Amino acid sequence: MTIAVVGSTNIDLAIRVPHICAKNETVIGTGSYEIFGGGKGANQAASVAAAGAKANFISKVGDDAFGEQSMKGLIDGGVDCSYVIRDANSSTGLAAILVDDNGDNAIAVAPGANGQLTTQDITAAEAAIADASHLIVQLEVPLDTVRHAIKIAAKHGTSVIFNPAPAPAPGEDFGPVTYFTPNEVEAASLSGIAADNERSLDAITDTFFDRGVENVIITLGARGCFVRSRDERLFIDPYKVDAVDTTGAGDTFNGFFGAALSRGEQLGKAAKYACAAAALAVTRPGARTNLPTHDEVIEFMGRMAR
Repeated sequence: MTIAVVGSTNIDLAIRVPHICAKNETVIGTGSYEIFGGGKGANQAASVAAAGAKANFISKVGDDAFGEQSMKGLIDGGVDCSYVIRDANSSTGLAAILVDDNGDNAIAVAPGANGQLTTQDITAAEAAIADASHLIVQLEVPLDTVRHAIKIAAKHGTSVIFNPAPAPAPGEDFGPVTYFTPNEVEAASLSGIAADNERSLDAITDTFFDRGVENVIITLGARGCFVRSRDERLFIDPYKVDAVDTTGAGDTFNGFFGAALSRGEQLGKAAKYACAAAALAVTRPGARTNLPTHDEVIEFMGRMAR
């Protein structure tokens, strides 16, 4: 089945540093900078394709060299970019990323063309959403645009995977969401409850259920993830790896999670597969230049189970 992805496209400018700098601090990098393709939407679309599903991407880039570079990388990775718009009046989005010696990161984003993706653009791509089994959305494009995409998905019976990153204001109403996939920081921000123990995770998911979400998957980084639906509750144990770069780990999770669901996997198995993909991805630099393949993830899961 096809998965439609609505979201951002960026170029990532990454600098390795010994530690993430504090306010007013300058940190000298440990080497030269690197340029990667990025953006949460593009990363997730590329992850869907890497997982072996068909990805149809709806986005907007500038009519510039970075836009050309982004499009080429996505197409080479198997993503259908028929609905990616080239905007002559905007620059392609840019993310400045600091990555420390532990693989942790700090990111600042200049939205560029991502901020110009409109509800009219989504309406023009309605056929892509209607033909998909699942729609994946995030929040590096305008919230009204995301809401409109969710509304179109509901109209056509397309399941929605909503990754609320970056986290919006608490109390925002999103519309019908089938799978809600915040990380622990986003979950805490949106619910007003710290995600620091098992009881709090239940309380957080209750607030999301009250807002119409059907299934909640809270990614917990090195602690795995917490999965809860109306009739299922489980923790997915983490895969222990040596992280090189955690940039895009959540995007990898969402793309592989969507691909697994599109193949008919049950919720828990899809989340476990996505956790494995994200764990394998953080052992490599870049958000989507070195994504694992489906076969690599299956081999990794088998190896780690022994």
